[in-house]
Amino acid sequence: MEGGWQVYSKQHQETLRSPQTMQLAFSVAVVLMALSVVADSAEDPVTSTEPTLAQKFEKFQHGLQTFAERVGEKTKAAFLDLHHSEISNKTRNWFTENFQKLKEKFKATFSSNDGSD
Repeated sequence: MEGGWQVYSKQHQETLRSPQTMQLAFSVAVVLMALSVVADSAEDPVTSTEPTLAQKFEKFQHGLQTFAERVGEKTKAAFLDLHHSEISNKTRNWFTENFQKLKEKFKATFSSNDGSD
């Protein structure tokens, strides 16, 4: 019986060493390695260099907020500069003086008419 076992064992070893068997074993190893890499990258999205959709929206929101703040600050500064400019002060003073003159004219016109009626 032992002799039969040894013969089977030698045939089995020769079969395992054949080029076709080695190619098959190598192909299976490569496929398993590829599946392992794909599974690892799918399980751990944090290590992925590709940002998620939520991260893209957060980045967009932050960029938009920063842009709005900058535009707001620049607009406020422009209005303050305009408000304190020389031409703005002259224009305000001109309107104030002319409005005061107009009020005095109306007051003089209507007060003299009220007394003569």
